[in-house]
Amino acid sequence: MAEYEGANLFLNIPIGVAHDDRLKDKDKLLYGEIYAMLNVTDSFFMSNSKLAERLNCSEPTIKRSLARLEEYGFIQRNNVYEGKQIIRRNISLGGFNSDTRVGSTMTLPPVHERSEGSVISDLDNRTINRASNRAEEDILSGKPDHAPYQEILDYLNSKVGTSYRASSKATQRLIKARSNEGFEVEDFKKVIDIKVAAWKNDPKMSQYLRPATLFGTKFESYLNEPMPIMDQQ
Repeated sequence: MAEYEGANLFLNIPIGVAHDDRLKDKDKLLYGEIYAMLNVTDSFFMSNSKLAERLNCSEPTIKRSLARLEEYGFIQRNNVYEGKQIIRRNISLGGFNSDTRVGSTMTLPPVHERSEGSVISDLDNRTINRASNRAEEDILSGKPDHAPYQEILDYLNSKVGTSYRASSKATQRLIKARSNEGFEVEDFKKVIDIKVAAWKNDPKMSQYLRPATLFGTKFESYLNEPMPIMDQQ
């Protein structure tokens, strides 16, 4: 299954979730991530640790948010077992908000459960959400685009002495995601320069001079770091 790190452009959070005063802000953002992923991939397979990194919080916070979303009927969780061992977790959308207070009832988009626990929403909802997360769609479908993969990878390889390929779908997805956020080729080169200066001569950190680290969710924070001052020998 292709790697998925979260929505790139928009989170689709229904009004009934956004304004439910029983939910905390992290609960609502988490619901948006779940809803986005189900619409893009048809199944939810992101780990609690990855969600915690994505939402800048702790894993216990994610666990509590999942529990609240399930308690109020927004999601359903099911463990899949192999013998007595849990091999994966399925998360699907709940059917409705069970709270009966005036103005609080919300009907979520109809879903159809498949045997493997994945979810397909109505066509209109899928169309909206897939359009907003088209980076994953384009890369996974093999559609041509004009992102500067080769220029960026050539620059990285020249600085680090590596041979990362511009044809790698995982690398393309990362570059495309950052490009969709408005970052330019020069931003990629600046991040490479900053982290090469900081990490290349550090045996513990040099291994992280790779696309998965440089072009991931910390890209903007790397971009805003000052250029390290090199020691003069």
